[in-house]
Order: sequence, then C-alpha cells, then structure tokens
Amino acid sequence: MMKLKQHLKKWLQKVDESDQQLSQYTRKIKWIGILGTLFILYVLSFMVGREKPSFSVSCLPLPTAIRDSTELDSLLHKKSFTLPTDSFEQLLNQHIHENTHSEK
Repeated sequence: MMKLKQHLKKWLQKVDESDQQLSQYTRKIKWIGILGTLFILYVLSFMVGREKPSFSVSCLPLPTAIRDSTELDSLLHKKSFTLPTDSFEQLLNQHIHENTHSEK
C-alpha cells in the first residue's frame, strides 16, 4: 500500500511539473478539454444503455353520472377533513369573541 502511495505521489509531481511548464493558454485548453470530455461522458451515461419505458394506453372507465344533489353533498362531505383545534386556539378564540362583544 505504501509503495502505491509513493508511486502515485511521484506520478502526480511529474504531471504537475509538466503542467506548470505549459503556457497559461495551453493549460486552459487542456483542462477545458478534460472537463468537457468528462461532462460528455456523464451525459452519455444517462442516455446509453437505458431501456425506454413502454407505455400502454388503456382507457379508464368513465365515472357514472351523479343523479342527485344529495349524492353530491354526501360525496363532498366524505372527502373533507377538519383538523381538531387545540386548547390554546379555543382560548384565543374565546378571548377575541369576548373582546368584540364588549366593544359593541
């Protein structure tokens, strides 16, 4: 493991020295090319080798017509949900109502 670290450290120093010997313009072009290639490979990894999903179109059954307004009301009341109020909210409402009644 230590030999691998030393070998990698020497290799990085050589690459860094050769990179510093390049002109600033050449260094920019090199890094733009490297990062551009990596980005293109990243984008292609999402496009290649993926199976496209197959969609099957089937018609959903149409809802039956609601004949009565009482049926509509019962359906609407079943779907609604009210949260329970806590004691603080009830006390606050009582205090507000007492103040409004006393002002009149």
